Amino acid sequence: MWRYFELLPLGDRASIVSQGEGQTPLMASPRLADHLGVGSLSLKNETMNPTGSFKDRQVSLGISKAREAGARTLAVISSGNVAAAAASYSAIAGMKCRIFAPYNTAEDKLVQARMYGASFVKVNTLSSSRIFELVAEACPQRSWHLLSTAGLYNPYHVEGAKTIAYELMEQCSAMPDWVIAPVGGGGLIGALWRGFNELMSLGRLEELPAIVGVQSSLCTPLLDAIEKDLSPADVVANPVEVGDTIAGAIADDILFDAYTALPAIRESGGKAVSVTDEEMLEAEALLARKTGIFAEPASASTIAAIEKLRDSNAIGESDSVCCIITGSGFKDMASAKRLVGAPAQIEPTIEAFLQLD
Repeated sequence: MWRYFELLPLGDRASIVSQGEGQTPLMASPRLADHLGVGSLSLKNETMNPTGSFKDRQVSLGISKAREAGARTLAVISSGNVAAAAASYSAIAGMKCRIFAPYNTAEDKLVQARMYGASFVKVNTLSSSRIFELVAEACPQRSWHLLSTAGLYNPYHVEGAKTIAYELMEQCSAMPDWVIAPVGGGGLIGALWRGFNELMSLGRLEELPAIVGVQSSLCTPLLDAIEKDLSPADVVANPVEVGDTIAGAIADDILFDAYTALPAIRESGGKAVSVTDEEMLEAEALLARKTGIFAEPASASTIAAIEKLRDSNAIGESDSVCCIITGSGFKDMASAKRLVGAPAQIEPTIEAFLQLD
């Protein structure tokens, strides 16, 4: 992604901390398109980033900014993907990394981050906004640098994700009618919106694709804001209740990037959609079996969203769709195990082999 250095908010190339993130493949999937009843479907496979998610783009920029500022210890609020990325990139930069997560975060999801040497603490709350408040207050007192991919807390770091929009422009013969992405704090759809608008300003794109944001049905600040026509200020000031969802990656009680996420939907003529845990799991299995991509439930939410939007005729049968597959299924093996069950076991005899279905 650092090919786009001149369009990113970093002053000194010497500060760049990178593992070659970005330039992820865009894969056409006619089998899945036929199954879902759309004209064409492409998948921007962000699981191919170094630590397995699109967050590598934001964290590469965030840690580069931290290095530029002379930071030595990073403080991160995350239940998974940001934690893994921050821990990995801080190891490269020689920085300490402290991770704070809600109490219900599965420890397996943070094993990757701990392997890179980060420390982590569970905070006894489900409110990510409360943890943000506490960490933001502690940072100046402990000389920590707050590494956040939420524009509300740091407007620079989230900019790394807009490079997905640049790559889509280069990889697509024609921009798709719809671009669908999961939404937690809203930074990804906000970044896509900014990236597409910058391309329009540069004369490289004629109009915005419609942007769809997908949330868990147990945490819906974006959907609520769109349905109630709320302002960004209203959304940021009023956390929603969070249910116990398998999609912790998109379970933020505040739409931290409401100031860009809401315009992304409204100005592009897009949609906000919520899907259940069961729908995400079904979509995770469907995605894997039709395309060979193993995605975590939050990422598979984009596939579940297509089914809902087709059922309501919001997406037409001839429309072109691109889904951002944000994170690898290897980050949530517990959910995957629910889908496949235990393997069969047979005796070491030829009769047993010949009796198999």
